[in-house]
Amino acid sequence: MAKKLTWSEMKKQYPDEWLLIIDFELDESGHLKSGLVERHSKKKSDIYKSPAPNKSVAFRYTGESNFSGLRSHACH
Repeated sequence: MAKKLTWSEMKKQYPDEWLLIIDFELDESGHLKSGLVERHSKKKSDIYKSPAPNKSVAFRYTGESNFSGLRSHACH
């Protein structure tokens, strides 16, 4: 069974990767605190195809980005 990780642990374990995270917790400001990494990849397209059905998911990029658009998203 997968272990729930903090955001800091996810960044260390999956550097410069896109993550699909389930069973996540957000802080009062809406920042990711922890969750289960369902899928990870260096390619964003691998993460955005076929999200986990009927589950709340969060998408995050663990690296630095100069892209001004969507780098993260979470919905319950």
